[in-house]
Amino acid sequence: MQAEPPREPTIADVLTEIRGFKTDVDQRFEQVNQRFEQVDQRFEHVEQRFGQVDQRLEKLDYKFDTYEKAADKLVRLATTIIVAAATVAILPSALQAIGPLLTQMVMSGQ
Repeated sequence: MQAEPPREPTIADVLTEIRGFKTDVDQRFEQVNQRFEQVDQRFEHVEQRFGQVDQRLEKLDYKFDTYEKAADKLVRLATTIIVAAATVAILPSALQAIGPLLTQMVMSGQ
């Protein structure tokens, strides 16, 4: 019983192996392309989310500027009201105190 020597591959055998290898490579490339498409879709989703966040930040920035301006105007209004109230409260007393002095000055000037 002698073992038969291994058979030499024929061109048909080599072509079959190459075709199988090509099929495997094509399948791998298809898988890689599918993964890239998934990554692209996720990237687009992330870009959309960043766009939404950017829009929200712009709206918040606008609101903040609006509220800041309104607060400044409110402070000015409150200051004006305080000054006016103080003037109304103090002016009559001041005129009462200065009135006799002004009268004496006018009378002495005659």
